Amino acid sequence: MSTGSSVIAPERTLVTSRVFDAPPERVYKAWTDPKQLARWFPPEGFTAPVCQLDVRVGGTMRIDMKGPEGEPFKGRLFPGKGVYREVVPNRRLAFIFTPEMEGQAMPTVFMTVEFEDQAGKTKLTIQQTLDTVAEYEEMVKTGMAEGIAESLGKLAGVLSGRSTDRGVFVSGRQLTITRVYPAPRDLVWTAYTDPKHIVKWMFAADWEAPFAETDVRPGGAFRIGMRPADHSEEGFTFEGSYREVVKPERIVQDVGDGRVMTATFEEVLGGGTRLTLSLEMARDELNERTGWTQILDNLAKHVATLTGARR
Repeated sequence: MSTGSSVIAPERTLVTSRVFDAPPERVYKAWTDPKQLARWFPPEGFTAPVCQLDVRVGGTMRIDMKGPEGEPFKGRLFPGKGVYREVVPNRRLAFIFTPEMEGQAMPTVFMTVEFEDQAGKTKLTIQQTLDTVAEYEEMVKTGMAEGIAESLGKLAGVLSGRSTDRGVFVSGRQLTITRVYPAPRDLVWTAYTDPKHIVKWMFAADWEAPFAETDVRPGGAFRIGMRPADHSEEGFTFEGSYREVVKPERIVQDVGDGRVMTATFEEVLGGGTRLTLSLEMARDELNERTGWTQILDNLAKHVATLTGARR
C-alpha cells in the first residue's frame, strides 16, 4: 500500500526513492536493528563504531561515523544524535538527526522513510528536510545526495547478503548492476580486461570460460568462450569489439548480437572501486539478473584472491 505522502517543502527537501528486492518487513528491520544499520548507514569508506537505537516515538538514536584513514578524514569520528518522531512498523519512520563535524553541530535533518510493498519488493522513499533553504543548500554542497545514494547502495548489500552488492536496476530492457570491490581501481581494471583473469570469473553458476582473448583498444576485438562446466554441450563464444576504452575509468563494448555493454570504474573512499555494469538484456529479466549477479560474484571472489596476494 502506498503511503501517498507529498513533499511539504520541496525547496528545502531532498527526495530519494529506490526499490529493493526484499519485503518491507526485512527492509524496515534493516533500518531499526542497530547491528544492521551500522553496516550500511555510513557512506562508502565510513564505519559506525557506535550505533544505538531506541525505536519508539520520543526514543533517541546515536550513530557515530568514523571516516577512513588518510586524507581527507584521517580516521576522524563524526558523532550524530537524533530523536524518533513517528514509528509505524514496516510502513513509516520519521526522526530528526543532527550530525557533528569537528565538534560543531551541523544543520538538523528531518528524515521520513516510507516502506511501500510492491509485490514482495519494497519501494523506499526518503525525504530529508532542512529548516531553511540556506541550510539545505549547505548540506547539498557537502554531499547529502551522494551520501544517501551510497548508503542505500550498501543497504542493498545487507539485504542480499553480498558485501560487494550495491543494487540492481532495470529500466525497460536495460539492466544495470553496481558493485563495490575492496580493491584498488587499477587491480579491478586488470581483472576485468586481462584474459588470464577473465577465465577465472566470466561465467555463471555451473559454467566455465575455457579461453579469453582481448585487444583492449577502440576497434579491438574480444572473444570469451562459455560452456557448461560438465562439458555436456559445446557452449558458445561471447564476442564483439571495443567501442570506447578510457583506462582505468570506462569501457564500452559492442556485443556481436548488437547489444552495447558499458562498464565504469570509480574510486571510492577507503581504497575501493565501484564497478557499474550496464547492458541491454537478451533474455528475460530473471535469467539476466541471475546470470550477471553470479558472474560479478565470481569477480568479487577472484579480486579477493588478488588483493590477498598483494598483502
